[in-house]
Amino acid sequence: MTIWYILLVILGISVLVITHELGHYLVGKWLGFTITEFSVGLGPKIFGIKGKETEFTLRALPIGGSCRFFGEDGNNDEKDKKNSEASEEDDEPKEEEPKEPDPRLFSSKPAWKRFLVVLAGPLVNILTCTVLCFVMLAGTDVLLEQSKDVYLVVDAVNENGAAEKAGMQPGDVILSIDGTQLDSAEALNAAMNNASMNGMTVTVLRNASFKTDQTTEGRVTTTDVTIDGTVETLQFGSLLDQKTGNKMMNISYRMLPYRQVTEHYTVGKAAYMAFPETWNMGKLVYQSLGMLISGQASCRDMSGMVGVVDFVSDEMAQTESASDAWDLFIWFMALIAVNLGIMNLLPLPALDGGRLVFIVIEMIRRKPVPPEKEGMVHLIGMAALLLLMLALTVSDIMRCFGG
Repeated sequence: MTIWYILLVILGISVLVITHELGHYLVGKWLGFTITEFSVGLGPKIFGIKGKETEFTLRALPIGGSCRFFGEDGNNDEKDKKNSEASEEDDEPKEEEPKEPDPRLFSSKPAWKRFLVVLAGPLVNILTCTVLCFVMLAGTDVLLEQSKDVYLVVDAVNENGAAEKAGMQPGDVILSIDGTQLDSAEALNAAMNNASMNGMTVTVLRNASFKTDQTTEGRVTTTDVTIDGTVETLQFGSLLDQKTGNKMMNISYRMLPYRQVTEHYTVGKAAYMAFPETWNMGKLVYQSLGMLISGQASCRDMSGMVGVVDFVSDEMAQTESASDAWDLFIWFMALIAVNLGIMNLLPLPALDGGRLVFIVIEMIRRKPVPPEKEGMVHLIGMAALLLLMLALTVSDIMRCFGG
C-alpha cells in the first residue's frame, strides 16, 4: 500500500507545480504575451501538440512542468525567432537599418504586465491551498474547543516492559501514580519524573465503558464523556528501560478529552473559513523560516522532495482507514501548496520573488536593469538553488536508508 501512497504524493506535488506554471500561462495569455511552450513534466520530450503560437508538450519525468515565454530573461529566443521570420536572400546586399525591439519579447512588455505574470504563479499556489482547505472543511465536523482534562487510555503494552510485568492491559485508563491524580499528559510526565526508579503504585480503571452525552444547538454539538469500570491497583517494579537507561512504563496511550465542542461546516461556512485556514498554514511557513534564520532550526531539519514524499506517504500509511489517509493527503497538499507560493515569493535570485525585485527596481528607475546583469544574478541563484536541492536530496536518501 505504501508504494501507492508514494506515487499519489509525487503526483500531487507535480500537480501543484503544474498549477503554478498554469498561473503564469493564463495571466500571460490574458495580457497578450507570446508563450512558446507549456510542458507537463521535465526532461526529454515524449510528444507535443503545436498550437497557434504555443507548443504543448509532455516530457519524460512526471515531476512538475514549465511555461516558456518568447525571449524570457531578456534574451532573443533565436530558435523561435528563426521559425517566425521569413528568410532573407544572402546574395542581395541590403542596408542595415536600426532594429526595433521585437514586441513579442518578454522584456518588451510593460513592467506592470510582467509583474502580474510573475506574481501569478505563487498566487495560484496560495489559491490552490485555499481550495484544498475548502475541500477539507466542507461537510465535516470541526473541533472548536476541548477540555484540558483528558482520560489517559492505554492503547498498547510493550512486551517485557515494566507495565506488562505489573499486569497493565490495553484499554486500561490510568487514574493515578503514587496517589497523584492524572488528567493530562503533562501530569503523567510529572508523575513519572517524581516516581522512584525502583517502583511505583499505579491505579487504573479496568474494563472501562465510555458513555457519551451529546447536545446539539444549530450546527454546534457538545459531547461529554464519562467512564465506568473496576478500579485496580498495580504495583510496578523497576522502571529502568535497558535500551534507553531512563524510567519508562513502556506503553503507548491516547488522550480522550472529557468534553469536545464541534461545529458542522456547511458549504458556505467552509468557503468562508478556508481563507483563515490558509492564513494559518502560511504562518506555519513563516514560523519555520524564522526558526531557520534565528538558529532555532538548522539545515538538518530541512527536507527536499524525497524527504517530503517519504514523510507524507509514511504518515498516510499509518492511518486507520483510506478515508483518514485521503484527509491527511489533502491537508499535506494544502500545506505544500502554500509553502510553494510563499517560498517562491522570497526575494531570492532565480525565484519569482527575485524577478519581482528586478521589475520593481525597473519601475522605480524607469529603465530596466541591463539584461546581462540580471541574467547573471539569476544564473548564480539557480546554481545555488540546484546545489541546495542536490544536498537536500542526498540528505533525504541517507535518512531514508538510515544513514
